[in-house]
Amino acid sequence: MNTFDPESLVTSVEQSVNEVEAKAKLEAGKSHASQAAHELKEAAVLKAREVRANTTQKAVEVRRKVENSVQDARARCEDKTRENPVRSLLTAFGVGILVGIIIRR
Repeated sequence: MNTFDPESLVTSVEQSVNEVEAKAKLEAGKSHASQAAHELKEAAVLKAREVRANTTQKAVEVRRKVENSVQDARARCEDKTRENPVRSLLTAFGVGILVGIIIRR
């Protein structure tokens, strides 16, 4: 004989409601996490582009400075060579001898 127990029916309904609420919260959490991950990815991509642009700009500036420095050094060397050609020849000769000695060893 089946007896109707209202308390067990209420308990069963409450458990079902709790399960449905838990599933809804889980889905909401998944959705929120997915949205947060997407936003984080977009922010990272934007930051990477910004860093790349800044780095490229700095590299161009450094290259320009180095090129100017090399041109200035070359011009100073040419001026010194023109002012003192004998000294320049003797210096080059001495450096050549030192390099030769080092290579022999």
